[in-house]
Amino acid sequence: NNIFMKIKILLSSLLISSLGWGQISTDRPDQTEASVVLPKNMLQIESGFTFQEEEVFNTLFRYGISEKFELRLNTNYLQLDSPDGKNIPSPRFGDIEIGAKIQIFKSLESSTSIAFLSHLSLPTASKYYTNGGYGTLNRFLISHDLSDTFSIGYNLGYNKIYGQKGSFVYTLALAKSINSWGVYAELYGEEAKGDSQFNFDAGLTYLIKDSFQLDISFGEGINNELSYFSLGASWNYNLKKTN
Repeated sequence: NNIFMKIKILLSSLLISSLGWGQISTDRPDQTEASVVLPKNMLQIESGFTFQEEEVFNTLFRYGISEKFELRLNTNYLQLDSPDGKNIPSPRFGDIEIGAKIQIFKSLESSTSIAFLSHLSLPTASKYYTNGGYGTLNRFLISHDLSDTFSIGYNLGYNKIYGQKGSFVYTLALAKSINSWGVYAELYGEEAKGDSQFNFDAGLTYLIKDSFQLDISFGEGINNELSYFSLGASWNYNLKKTN
């Protein structure tokens, strides 16, 4: 029983938003995007440092347009190592992504929620930092509340950069809330022609107040050499003017 409980606690939090912690609903630190849309007039900023072969400072801006639609802007500021014989200017911004999340299904009578997420990747970055073409990143986002504090979420999607191979992406995460804490574990991967990557990650979140949350996470490749550690914070502001 003790082993089972330890495994259950480890296999936890993603879809922190679906657990209903106060006002904030975040898409980080996991790879599974939450299946809920920000409230109307809510501006949310989610930022974090990821330490791996290349260091990345990611910032996602989200804004709720209506109860079923949010706009998004995603940026990455990267520090690349220079290979032998090359002097790569660093750090620099990567390609920006603009997009939207659309609520497809959400009901107080149902434990399931569904959304669709799409981004357009723009080749705005300089040499070494760009994908080299326009692209689309698309996912269906699904979650199920198994109890008031325990959820399962998964994403299925397809990414395509012009002139490159497309890739099928998938994620599966289990989430558990413990008062102001959240813990999660996740499997995720990417399948392209001739290439397969399968990974694991896990982490913790801590809700400082309804509008501010901290997170810490790590990830490892199962069939590849991925290894990263990440620290982040998310906060939001209601831009609706009050009388």
